[in-house]
Amino acid sequence: MNRYFLIILILLTSYSCTGLTRLLDNGDNNTDQYVAFALYQYLLSSPGSCPTVNLTLDKGTNYPLTLSSTSSVIFNISSTNNLPPPNQNREYVLVITKDASTNLEFSALRLCNISNSSLTIESPISSTPTELQYRLFMNDVRTLRNAFYLKLISGNASVSIRQD
Repeated sequence: MNRYFLIILILLTSYSCTGLTRLLDNGDNNTDQYVAFALYQYLLSSPGSCPTVNLTLDKGTNYPLTLSSTSSVIFNISSTNNLPPPNQNREYVLVITKDASTNLEFSALRLCNISNSSLTIESPISSTPTELQYRLFMNDVRTLRNAFYLKLISGNASVSIRQD
């Protein structure tokens, strides 16, 4: 449905921009390149560019992961049996079990389907040499999409992640 809406929007914008340009500048009727550039800029800046996730976490399930220092594992939280009451926030706790020599970076991309947000590096609420806990406050995970990134900085690449 959204794809068809975007195609119709592009066609209408293209037609109206071309017509407006011809009215304003009678000497230059080759406006296709300008319209294409404007659409390209709009699509780059438009909201709704959530990344594809590698994993969706179900509550209470341990997920073994092998991390990389060159790319992040991208995940989100499942809504199955895991929703806050309507119009309320919920606290989600992520537990990462790791080797004592492992250093990680955990970051969040909030509301990526409705805004142009940037990655925010999160700090753990609890930390031991072998376990990190992160607290995330979120609204309804059915409609507000978030993406979480876990990246290896140094050490052993094998970790386990769980949402409590």
